[in-house]
Parts: sequence; C-alpha cells; structure tokens
Amino acid sequence: MDKETYNRAVAISNRLRQLQKVKEELEDTRSHYLTYAEKANSLGNRDSLCAKWIMENISAILDKHDKMIRQEIDGEIAALNKEIEGL
Repeated sequence: MDKETYNRAVAISNRLRQLQKVKEELEDTRSHYLTYAEKANSLGNRDSLCAKWIMENISAILDKHDKMIRQEIDGEIAALNKEIEGL
C-alpha cells in the first residue's frame, strides 16, 4: 500500500467514524427532529431554537428533509465502505 492509498484509507475511516457517531446520536427519532435556531448575539448568549409550536406549522417539510438527510448519511456510509473495499 502506498502512502497516498494509506492516507485515503485513514481519511475514509475518520469520516466513517464521524458519520456513525451522528447516526447513533440521531437514532431515536422521537427525541431528535429538525428545527431552526437563532444565532447567539454578541452579549454571550447561546443560540436559541425556534419555538416548537411555530415549527409544527412546517413539520411535514422538516420531516421530509430529515428523512432525506438520514438517507444521504446512509448513502455516504455505503459509498465509503465500497471505496474501502476497492482499496
């Protein structure tokens, strides 16, 4: 294995680890959902989430995109695993 192949394998491994961690974190769909947040101001406050009762007005849209994001994560994991097999 040359250095370039080794470096690519390490990069793929790191990315797979990151994606798996995110996937595990998001596994429970009842406690994780998409929403919007407002950036913190310069006074040191934290970011704040939009009120859930407001976001419920677009929940179908957010749920659709949540599903798409999860599918994209799975797709990237599959593609990286296939690339690893090819190395």
